Amino acid sequence: MVEKNKIIIVDDEPQALASFLLTTLGKDFDYRFYCEKPYEAVEYVATHQVEAAFLDIRMPNINGVDLAKEILKANKTIKIVFITAFTFDEESIYAELGDRVLGFAYKPFDPIRLNSFFAAIGNHSSDILLKTFAPFDLFVDGQAVDFSSAKSKELLALLTVYNGSTLSLEQSIAALWPSHDVELSKRLYRDAKIRLKSALEEAGVPELVSFGYGYLRLNKEHVRCDYWEFLEGRIKGYEGTFLPGYDWARSYKYQMDLKVAGTYS
Repeated sequence: MVEKNKIIIVDDEPQALASFLLTTLGKDFDYRFYCEKPYEAVEYVATHQVEAAFLDIRMPNINGVDLAKEILKANKTIKIVFITAFTFDEESIYAELGDRVLGFAYKPFDPIRLNSFFAAIGNHSSDILLKTFAPFDLFVDGQAVDFSSAKSKELLALLTVYNGSTLSLEQSIAALWPSHDVELSKRLYRDAKIRLKSALEEAGVPELVSFGYGYLRLNKEHVRCDYWEFLEGRIKGYEGTFLPGYDWARSYKYQMDLKVAGTYS
């Protein structure tokens, strides 16, 4: 028998724990719940292989973010999902805890959002492809991902050409909103960032991009891309079309054309 992945859930409200279990009923995981003694969760993850911890942020005995810090000290590979009915500054929490945070699940629980976390936790191996030698698209298991805004999709395209390097807020604004007022550009950036994160979660690939405070980074180990293959010397498939419709992509296309012509050094 294949052993199920283990997750822990820490919440001081028994009704919330029951709601979580009902929402996730049938998922292929072993659950362990902590209600009145959250510190016991730290002891458990220190001595057991646990894939993820779902932590309420607002609890009477300990703040969920502080509990996450203790859990991460005890288990270096565990993933964290925060469960909450309140709105928090997600970016500051990402900046404080790093890439081990998968995201936030808000009460009442959304099954689609939870499914995206379970896919990332449960060793689900999706075939993910970024296609740039045509109108830009992200494919997950052969299906094109829907984006709620064109700018969130363009932000992912920009991350793609950054090829795993960190993309700052300033670099994003310079490329996507070059003629806007600074404060307006920042608001547009935050909106695109939130919508991108939501699209990836709904597609079941929240781990594809790391969302930090004032920066983004595409995690290349999770995805294939025709542009990266071109950079590695495998230029088959490039026929002069590259991210059409994105003005900032023209300089990248020019360098590619030079390389194909044999004059790029």
